[in-house]
Amino acid sequence: MSTKRQTLQGPGTGEESTDLLKGSIKFFTIVLMVTAAAAPLVVASTYIPMSIAFGGGMATALTYLTATLILLVFSIGFAQMAKRITASGAFYNFTTQGLGRPIGLGAGMTVMVGYSMIAAAIQGGFGFFASHMLSTYLQLEVPWWVCSVLSLILMYCIAYFQVTVAGRVLGIALVLELLVVFIVASVTILRGGAEGQMPEVFNPAGWASAPAVGIGFFFAFWSWIGFETTAIYGEETTDPKKSVPRATYIAVITLGVFYTFAAYAALVGFGSSSVDQANTLVDEYFFVLADMYTWPFMRVAMDFLVVTGFFACSFAFFNNAARYIFSMGRDGILPQRLGRTHPVHKSPYMANGLQAVVAIVVVLVFAAIGADPLIHLGGWLPIFCTLSIILVQALVSIAVIAYFNRIGRHTVGDYWKTLVAPLIGALAQLVVIVLLIRNLPFLAGSEEMIVILIPVYVAVVAFAGFFYALYLRKASPAKYGRIGTLYDEENLELQPQQTNAR
Repeated sequence: MSTKRQTLQGPGTGEESTDLLKGSIKFFTIVLMVTAAAAPLVVASTYIPMSIAFGGGMATALTYLTATLILLVFSIGFAQMAKRITASGAFYNFTTQGLGRPIGLGAGMTVMVGYSMIAAAIQGGFGFFASHMLSTYLQLEVPWWVCSVLSLILMYCIAYFQVTVAGRVLGIALVLELLVVFIVASVTILRGGAEGQMPEVFNPAGWASAPAVGIGFFFAFWSWIGFETTAIYGEETTDPKKSVPRATYIAVITLGVFYTFAAYAALVGFGSSSVDQANTLVDEYFFVLADMYTWPFMRVAMDFLVVTGFFACSFAFFNNAARYIFSMGRDGILPQRLGRTHPVHKSPYMANGLQAVVAIVVVLVFAAIGADPLIHLGGWLPIFCTLSIILVQALVSIAVIAYFNRIGRHTVGDYWKTLVAPLIGALAQLVVIVLLIRNLPFLAGSEEMIVILIPVYVAVVAFAGFFYALYLRKASPAKYGRIGTLYDEENLELQPQQTNAR
């Protein structure tokens, strides 16, 4: 069902708002938010060197370029849904509309838990580097988990206010990140690197000598996790039917060009010895390039901006997870209090609070058992999160096909946008899932059973949502009927189709 507005009743509270602040986010802010979630400096300093060392090798730049093209194809179907459905639940709502309520709730639960955990997981990196920075520059010895908990409390305080405040925070951090990576990469290329320009790294034949092409593609796709942010903020965006699809394309293209450029610079910087250097330096690779080709202050700037990059990335996923919690609370799937928005700021403050508590508890649990913030919290947990998101993205592609099978296609362009492109997107996501599962021990740096069973954990969450929906269909038909509800006024035109969501 669709509805223009919903209010919640509570003892002594009167009407409670469930409306987000409509029209508060401008087009450029959406692009900033989705790009911040991708953490470009973290990708340049961590994932690209790892891909050079263990994945794409000298073909890493080509691998990122190819991943860009694949994600652009996926975005075509995604954008077609975004033009018709505006909802803070995004993947949750899209999947419900295309594949029915049980699969929709399973997908919604999976992506909600995935985003919730990744906001905590990234705090491993934030806490580690923040603690290191305080020790190096201020001689203060602060445990990593203290830095992480304080960071999450700060995120809740910022998210409590209007979403534009969050957008400004992410925007400032992002601009600084992009600037420093662009300067290091540009100067490295302009100075000719170690052996001059290397156009041959874009020759597909380079994949034949790569350490492990599959792992290279995994790192590339991993670098884009979170670009769904464009649709998550649809209810709060000016003209979402146009802004969200455009922002999605721009974000994917911008990130793709930027990653490819940074990867090319990383290869030019060390020339033919790039793979050997990446094996030796790994997380220091890009910092050493800065020392070799730029100026001393750039290394200091990067030390600080890695910390802000981790903060911006974690904060972006914090907001993503909170909006999924909010969406399911508003639908009544989770406690309805979680579907309330602040009476003044219109922020999902109750959902924000729960997300903060969950993330803090996760951080404290890992700290209590003596886990390493980078290897365990920042390494193992993101694999669970990434697998969750990619699985749901594959379901969304299938949902696009099913949705337009129902409402019809009229032109050759319609068949390309809503059948062929989503099918290619679904197959590409499934390939990435296979690559991820096959390389789990390598990616996690461990063959422990807790790591090997990560796909099982994802399946448990997905099936829990699916079977809970089946339970509601019999035990509470009214609540079942609210799964994936569309609340935006412009979605009223979807009422005939929405009744078909099984």
